[in-house]
Amino acid sequence: MAPRVSVIVPVHNRPRFVREAVESALAQDCPGGHEIVVVDDGSTDDTPAVLASFGNRIRSIRQANAGPANARNRGFAEAHGDLFALLDSDDIWLPGKLAAQVAVLDATPDACLVHSDVAEFWEDGSKQRWDRRPAIEGGQVLRALLHRNFVHTMTVVLRRSAIEAVCAGGVSAAFDPAYPPCEDWDLWLRLAERFPFAADAEQRVRTRVHDGGISSDPIVVYTQGCRVLGAATRRLTVAKHPDAVFARREAARWHVKLGKRLVRAGRRADADAAFAEAVAFRGAARIDVTFARLFPKD
Repeated sequence: MAPRVSVIVPVHNRPRFVREAVESALAQDCPGGHEIVVVDDGSTDDTPAVLASFGNRIRSIRQANAGPANARNRGFAEAHGDLFALLDSDDIWLPGKLAAQVAVLDATPDACLVHSDVAEFWEDGSKQRWDRRPAIEGGQVLRALLHRNFVHTMTVVLRRSAIEAVCAGGVSAAFDPAYPPCEDWDLWLRLAERFPFAADAEQRVRTRVHDGGISSDPIVVYTQGCRVLGAATRRLTVAKHPDAVFARREAARWHVKLGKRLVRAGRRADADAAFAEAVAFRGAARIDVTFARLFPKD
């Protein structure tokens, strides 16, 4: 009998961290059972040996390095469950996480996914907190999600059927690799256009915060965020969705924020292009652009 939940873990060159992540998934109780599918995205260190040490308790799939979006998609394609639970290789699920969130989905059959809060920790042992911590929101969340991505990917459990409903290519095309590191935001938006979300306010995951990687470059994040919002705005406009006007406003706002970052980086031509896109999405953004040019550090 197929397990009810497939835990998808992409990994690239994280032998120490992935051991902790997999162990936290193996320790979960789950009604209907769960499998752990680890996609080794072309690791060149001891990661394959660590995965082999788990034996048949996990399914380890190795592929040439293609990035986290493709690795997660490969995991979805290989999975047997009707529910997909996402776990990053450097994070740790807390006890009871999986059972609690499956119960939430069972209680909200119209929700496409459930997500939760996280407890962050730093490698140096410090007890910092993220600035501007997002609220954990449920229900019809499209507007809130157009404003910012508030979903912690490593907390998500989502329905296979929901992905199939919004992705023409099926589960193997869930995450679009064109938007790193915002491919998760793109998927959440596509899902929120069709379905409500379920919110779990508890901290279910310990997420490791460390420097480095593409997500640490704000210009890359804002650039890809603008692309994601632009795509969402075009979809909603074509569909004559009631939130299309709101989406254009948010796309303009993000392009202004990107332009300010680019001005501060001395990239004036790129900033001009971002500001022009802001005005194209929303004519009233001209005022914001003027202030952004004058006061780019505000």
